[in-house]
Amino acid sequence: MPGVTISSSYGTGGSIVAPLVAERLGLPLLDRAISAGVAAQLRVSLAEAEDAQFKRSRADRFLSVLAPLAIGVLSTGSTPDAAVLGDAAAPFREQAEAIMQDALAAGAVILGRAGAAAFVGRPDVLRVRLFGSKKARVEQAARLQGVDVPTAEKRRPEVDEARAQYVRRLYDVDIDDPALYDLQIDSTRLPPETCADLVASAYRALVPA
Repeated sequence: MPGVTISSSYGTGGSIVAPLVAERLGLPLLDRAISAGVAAQLRVSLAEAEDAQFKRSRADRFLSVLAPLAIGVLSTGSTPDAAVLGDAAAPFREQAEAIMQDALAAGAVILGRAGAAAFVGRPDVLRVRLFGSKKARVEQAARLQGVDVPTAEKRRPEVDEARAQYVRRLYDVDIDDPALYDLQIDSTRLPPETCADLVASAYRALVPA
């Protein structure tokens, strides 16, 4: 203990594998959604930081960028202001990490949230990446989401880039960097249950009871 972080590219079934891992390890799950509570905390933090030259308008603009990333879809038609991201990323990262730290205090499985980058130096956290070929991920996403393949093909680059940008903006690292992970699994070739078993076994080997 304290737990596992799971990073998943589009179509790899992270939302299925993560709950199975949590069930096998008897740990609570913190999913990838950024809650309204986090957004509210960010607004407060930035408002309190006005002496450090933060402006409310910047907070609003940063939240408008984070909102689509939180649900895994890129906003379209605009490019985030680098200055805004630089100003606002640090306090948001602190808030996000505080929530993950609280969850890990008693043990947890964390899906998304840039957990691998946040805890890259923690020996008691198993950092997992679920991956697969583009074609296999699109086909699996179509099955899991109940959509046709063209729809899944359209979503794949949007979601992959959204998740990559979230990690890059907060930690300035590449989400696909193998150095971020202890274990990588092609979850398009293995059933979710098998993936969960592998993660649970690896966690138990890394962090003995």
